[in-house]
Amino acid sequence: MNFLGSALNSIKPRDDDTIFDRVNYYYSTIIIVFAAAVLTAKQYVGQPIQCFVPAEFSRAWEQYAEDYWRVLISLALLITLFSFVYNTYWVKPGEKVPDDLNEREERQLIYYQWVPFLLALEAGFFYLPVIFWAQMNTKSGLNIANMVKIVQKCDDTEGAERNKAVETICRYMEDSVRLQKVRRDVSSATEKHLTLGLLHGTYLANMYILTKLLYLFNVIGQFVMMNQFLGQNNSLWGINILNDIRTGRDWELSGNFPRIAMCDFSVRILAHIQRFSVQCVLVVNMFNEKVFLFLYIWFIIVFGLTFFDMWRWTYMTKISGRRVAYIERFLKPNSDEHLLFREFCDKIINADGIIVLKMIAGHSNELFSQQILHTLWDKFKSSVELNQVIIADKVPRSEDSSSLGSTDKKLRVFERTLSIMGARVKLPLLKTDQNGDVFNESIINQVATTNPSGHSTPMFYVDDKSETPLIRQNS
Repeated sequence: MNFLGSALNSIKPRDDDTIFDRVNYYYSTIIIVFAAAVLTAKQYVGQPIQCFVPAEFSRAWEQYAEDYWRVLISLALLITLFSFVYNTYWVKPGEKVPDDLNEREERQLIYYQWVPFLLALEAGFFYLPVIFWAQMNTKSGLNIANMVKIVQKCDDTEGAERNKAVETICRYMEDSVRLQKVRRDVSSATEKHLTLGLLHGTYLANMYILTKLLYLFNVIGQFVMMNQFLGQNNSLWGINILNDIRTGRDWELSGNFPRIAMCDFSVRILAHIQRFSVQCVLVVNMFNEKVFLFLYIWFIIVFGLTFFDMWRWTYMTKISGRRVAYIERFLKPNSDEHLLFREFCDKIINADGIIVLKMIAGHSNELFSQQILHTLWDKFKSSVELNQVIIADKVPRSEDSSSLGSTDKKLRVFERTLSIMGARVKLPLLKTDQNGDVFNESIINQVATTNPSGHSTPMFYVDDKSETPLIRQNS
């Protein structure tokens, strides 16, 4: 029991998951470990098999017959798991016991001794995807578990402490966007296609969806493994058992988890080996039937929930419109901020930000997510206002601006990109004149009245080939 307690204590809920994840790695694992413990106690502490022996058998022989399968397990473990030979087989009531030993071997029940080991293996498989998620999600620069813990500490607080937590989360998210830019700058062309979204703000979402996919593959694999283990050729055996229970059809006719089986064993009497066949009651199969039937239904439920959750997260993170709709629940931009808002959603928040915000909302409350979004949005707009890219069309770089003609004085403003918080962001058009030229009058007036030295007037040029802003000062 100490081992069971240690195993259950090591399985703890995480702070970077949802209830659907916990159904897989937490609740399923605990259920299977508990079932394995119960069946282990029944098989190795209780009396899983009882045999009806002839009257001439002494009590010692009867005990030997009942313990024979235990001896086989011990011997098999010492030799190899796969060379194990079972001597318990099922015969329908009223049917003659086959004389052919080969036919008896074909009817052997080869699973019930190994049920605890199978369940332990299943529990381990259910926990593997969350280990993968724990190892991979921090590579994006966003440690969701730590961010959730920061938020949870301030759940019931107001004022400075809460604002400090929000600022910390925002700083983490800004740093993640900047880290993506650094990685893009140092990555080769080949590496940029092998990062699974690490350079573009979709890595965390990709890893999370991949984890969901691993959960699905695990459940499918559990079905296949369970069918092979129980010797079932029909994958609907669980439904058939439920139908048998509903219609009152007994196991004696179906052969599912038989309670009565035949057991062959040999006894040396002087120089001769004498073979005996006795009828045994497999008490443990009463428990096995209930456990495997429950797991069959549970796996179906887990598969359905996981498939729905994977589709939901894929739709939320991979469809730009859905990301924008989610953010619009908390932010209401002005009508003239439409372009900037879309750039904010796609470049700053992106799919990874959606994962973070929804995790925080799920483990704390949506007010935190709303406050984080408002803070990031205000920072983003401030950065854009301070970094508007103005392209001086045909403006010579001479110090004397008095020689500029009226056409040369006109500054056209295009939709160009600028690095904001490490992301390439499109800027909105400022103003259009009657000729279709876009310009900003305040900048035009500033250039037109520049003194000859030009030291006080900023001039902005953009490389048309790379569209990289080159902000220069007149010299």
